[in-house]
Amino acid sequence: MGTSVIFFTLLKPEQQTILGEAEKAVLEFENKFSRFISDNELSKFNNSLETKIKVSDAMSALLKESYSYFVKTNGIFDPTIIGSLEKVGYDKNFADIELKTEGDKKSRINLEVIKSDFRARSKMGELEIKEREISRPENFRVDFGGIGKGYIVDEISRTIFSSVENFWISAGGDILAVGNQENGQGWDIGVQNPTKPEENIFTINTRGEKIGIASSGIIKRSGQTGDFKWNHIIDPRTGLPIENDILSVTVISSSAVRSDIFAKTVLILGEKEGINFIDNESDSAVIIFKKNNEHIFSKRANLYLKN
Repeated sequence: MGTSVIFFTLLKPEQQTILGEAEKAVLEFENKFSRFISDNELSKFNNSLETKIKVSDAMSALLKESYSYFVKTNGIFDPTIIGSLEKVGYDKNFADIELKTEGDKKSRINLEVIKSDFRARSKMGELEIKEREISRPENFRVDFGGIGKGYIVDEISRTIFSSVENFWISAGGDILAVGNQENGQGWDIGVQNPTKPEENIFTINTRGEKIGIASSGIIKRSGQTGDFKWNHIIDPRTGLPIENDILSVTVISSSAVRSDIFAKTVLILGEKEGINFIDNESDSAVIIFKKNNEHIFSKRANLYLKN
């Protein structure tokens, strides 16, 4: 998933083996569903010419979850943006993008072609899932980069960490916190300044609840192809990287996957629509960091901010 996964917990002696189990689960998930591994299950799914295909239970569950959030967000979360990601320049693992040659930097992209190809793509709404049998239109391809980290964090919490009372897990900053720290006051989670990631600008306290926290922004995964500067957040309404006045957002919700997807949703929708979306979710809150250094809070955000 191009990121590190951190586990923090105080385990009983009989629970010590779960950290190894959790690490194994993360590696297995990445090996199956990273779009940068050419012969894994996701790549075989994307490259297959079959319109009806059988998949593993894990793939079926991930597609179902992806479809449900596609519906939930009215198509703002859309895993079929993979073609646009590739065409603007995010066509390999980000560590490799940073090592691009001068020839790559001189490449040119045609935005009108990208938009035209994007409109003609197979859509997430055309997917049919019946247990492990998937029916899809021709040339249907997906990227799980927008859901993967939150999804695997929730899965580890639900299965491997089910007997642990107090812990937090972070996958590249997508966090699920359960229970309390040793003082019994809930976990303190820092919210980074998007322009100075070494600096925490706010602190969230989970109050002992099961809380997912995720941030999404336009700084960390960005690049340039020719004279076109891009970020990895594709607006599914245009097929191009988003352009608005938001630098990053941090979402608090009831699971890691909800906070992960809702953060991207707010970032794409923009301030007004994004705040309205979150305020209609009774378990969610958002802090928006604007490019002019202004901070915008949804109506429930102050419930979690530590003074």
